[in-house]
Amino acid sequence: MKFTFEIDQRGYIRKRESYNLEFKENFQRGDQLLKYIKTLVGMANNRGGQIVFGIKDSPRLPMGMTNTKFMEIDPKDIDSRIREYFEPSIRWEMDVIEYNEKSFGLLYTEEALEKPIVCKKNKDNILREGAIYYRYRGETKEIEYAELKRILDSERENERLLWIKHIKKISNVGPRNIQLLDLFNGEVTYGDSKILIDRDLVEKLHVIKEGQFVEKDEEGVPVLKLVGSIEGFVETENVIINPNKMFPYTTQQMQDKLGVNRYEMLATISALGLKKREKHHAFINQGINSGVHKYSASSVELIQRLFERKGKNNCITEWVANYKEKLKK
Repeated sequence: MKFTFEIDQRGYIRKRESYNLEFKENFQRGDQLLKYIKTLVGMANNRGGQIVFGIKDSPRLPMGMTNTKFMEIDPKDIDSRIREYFEPSIRWEMDVIEYNEKSFGLLYTEEALEKPIVCKKNKDNILREGAIYYRYRGETKEIEYAELKRILDSERENERLLWIKHIKKISNVGPRNIQLLDLFNGEVTYGDSKILIDRDLVEKLHVIKEGQFVEKDEEGVPVLKLVGSIEGFVETENVIINPNKMFPYTTQQMQDKLGVNRYEMLATISALGLKKREKHHAFINQGINSGVHKYSASSVELIQRLFERKGKNNCITEWVANYKEKLKK
């Protein structure tokens, strides 16, 4: 629920900063903008929330914003910064609300549909690559074990329920009447044929709720809109997708990105079974009798999350020990 003004007899705001609410006196750009985004991401990793600009702290007085920076910033600038530093992205809004003839800025985010949202790269001492930020009561910081476990358990349960829903749907309409949109490989499958969606478009697609499609240029985002039945396409047996885009990292590149040596990298790959997981690995032929093992960006993110949860040294020690035992057999 978006912010409402509840004032006590002294003129102070009753509400305090919490897991879903933060106050700021004024909106600023630069590094401050990244701190606001970090807070929004932390809230999205929790249950959503809002930052209200124009509230003086200690005591909490509704003073209104004293500059026009909030009104002047383009929402596209904020959105591009979010996408630059975090994956998956968040659903957010900005608004100006009036109270007592004063203007207050509002940045609002919903609880993320897909968790956890992970930081993709470092920025000074503000953001850390691989970090998962979480909103606790009155502060945003890197997530602790209990909250991360709860998120991961919830995601597994949601995936289980989604599979049940899909299976029931297939059972109801029959497998011959199902068409699939594969956002990972960029394919629309209908019968025995496939349509290939350009990978660059797939990465920018947004899921939209029925009835909420907007076509205004200033409001829209890249959306794939399929209307009616799929007709007029030439049916083909095979669709070629560039595997180097789907699996950009060699073993050496993975090793460099994660900061481990060759043996530790092989132990990690073995421990996590990456070569057996189609989402994370592909063997790409480079000649009649040669090829190279390549890995997806999601495999790097998986390992980084495990390092974050358990500690990098603990993970490597355990995986190397298991790898040594495996080689002895």
